[in-house]
Amino acid sequence: MITETVEQPQEEISQPPSSFSSLPNDITENILARVSRWKYPLLSLVSKSFRSLVSSMQIYKTRSQIGSQERCFYLCLELINHPYPSWFSLWTKPNQTLTNEEGTTTGFNKDSCGNSVVPIHFASSHSPHIINRSILRVGSEIYIIGGTREEPSVSVRILDCRSHTWHDAPSMIVARENALADFMDEKIYVVGGCDIDEYSANWVELFDMKTQSWTALPGPGADEAELRNLLRGGCNYCKIAASEGKLYISVDEKEYAYEPEDGTWKRVNEKSSFSFDSTLPVSHMIENVIYRCNSSGELMWFDSKSKGRE
Repeated sequence: MITETVEQPQEEISQPPSSFSSLPNDITENILARVSRWKYPLLSLVSKSFRSLVSSMQIYKTRSQIGSQERCFYLCLELINHPYPSWFSLWTKPNQTLTNEEGTTTGFNKDSCGNSVVPIHFASSHSPHIINRSILRVGSEIYIIGGTREEPSVSVRILDCRSHTWHDAPSMIVARENALADFMDEKIYVVGGCDIDEYSANWVELFDMKTQSWTALPGPGADEAELRNLLRGGCNYCKIAASEGKLYISVDEKEYAYEPEDGTWKRVNEKSSFSFDSTLPVSHMIENVIYRCNSSGELMWFDSKSKGRE
């Protein structure tokens, strides 16, 4: 009798699937930096390490280095029966455009069409009230400048849109409310919004982003009494725009130019080249798209290049 020995097949030992947790942090960060920011709130629920990564400043530096930056529209509403302002962000899904049946970009849209309006919750502190304050975006930060008509202030609060946290900037020299503000050449210019005499040297203030310090600049002289008086009203009656190294201020349909280098004011147009209508709802333009919020709280957007509005 011939006996044959049959070898038993060996069971294959299955390797557990690899996961993000087994990857070095720098590799995980590089991967997450390529994911759209509108998915970060969801990713933060995966684990503590994910939450730490997507809320870190380093991941935004990486996004900038690899060209993965996205634009986001922020909306702040002062709602009745709410002690503090409510903030929302509008996220557009990547590679998604809003088109109508003719294939052209649509006008105002009240529905999401693939966009997401997300409430923002602040963990550390509440938002300051924004009525009669100057609001200015600089990079990924939003500056809330000055105080209200009842309480002019030297305070400057900053919202970091990456981490959704608030912090204070150095205080201004003069307390202001509803001042004009714009950004140019790594400097913030704040104009008016304060009741001071014509000889004061603090009518205009400059905030240097590099040195984090304020400097007083000369305001309109006695020969520009009309401009000086109107600037006391701040944003309700004026509009400011920075262009080619100068500040242009539209007041009462006239246009003035301010030269920061020598501190001179000059009327450049009897009819302003940029219009301002205080009766229009709140609006802001991003890449030729005008975003507006009406009195009913509806958020709409309109492509300025399209022929009509919807």
